[in-house]
Amino acid sequence: MADEIRLQDRNLALEAVRVILGDTDATPFGLGAFASRQAVIGGGAVARAASALREKITAIAAHLLEAAAADLEVADGRIAVRGMPARGVSMLEVARVAHLETHRLPPETEPGLEATRFYDPIRGTFAAGTQAAVVEVDVATGRLEIRRYVCVEDTGRVINPLIVEGQMQGAIAQGIGGALLEHLVYDEAGQLLTGTLMDYPMPRADDMPPLEVVHLDFPSPINPLGIKGVGESGVISPAAAVANAVEDALADYGVEVDRPPVTAARVFELLRATGRWPAGKGGP
Repeated sequence: MADEIRLQDRNLALEAVRVILGDTDATPFGLGAFASRQAVIGGGAVARAASALREKITAIAAHLLEAAAADLEVADGRIAVRGMPARGVSMLEVARVAHLETHRLPPETEPGLEATRFYDPIRGTFAAGTQAAVVEVDVATGRLEIRRYVCVEDTGRVINPLIVEGQMQGAIAQGIGGALLEHLVYDEAGQLLTGTLMDYPMPRADDMPPLEVVHLDFPSPINPLGIKGVGESGVISPAAAVANAVEDALADYGVEVDRPPVTAARVFELLRATGRWPAGKGGP
């Protein structure tokens, strides 16, 4: 089916499409909007339903045109005989016949233009990628700054480049927040001590380096549209990338970073714990 559905096909103008979201009280049970359940799973179900509906539209048009369905092509809201654009009918005409002139339908064809299909990627459509960080560490204070950040992501087939770019940048920002700043701290009684934004720092614009994001297009063989989720790996990788960059920057001191967040205070303590703080660098 992946070969049959192409994102560049535009059978109808976008202005002719209206999306109506159902009330959850009236729709079947769902597991929730998590783990790539929007474009991947929702889009997969829509693609299958649209493909089934296209087959019915083509069959009705073939009957009206007295032509074989295999000889028809759909483009710009019109179904016509391939190589003979004047011999065709509009989708509006097909819809009118399907709903209001059902006597003109092919034999044993149900009236109406509706289709319901389900899509469940049993094996999943996981994204993949790699991220790299270049950091500068002040060994006197432990303060670090990300000087460069690069992400190369296999996003599968991209539907909306602007949304994908924004999702990747937002995911990386969230990941960098966890890598450098965000920390749930509890006292001995289990009371959360970082329960407000006064003491639980989230990343701000001045904490973020310029992000260099490159998208690779390897369509998923599981999803009908070749889509993969793009948010998960964006948020997971920064902690490892930053921690490894800090270790590399402080390799001469034998520092090992085993958990985030890599705050200035933590880097300071790690340096002091090595007992190898060089003279003249401001260490204790």
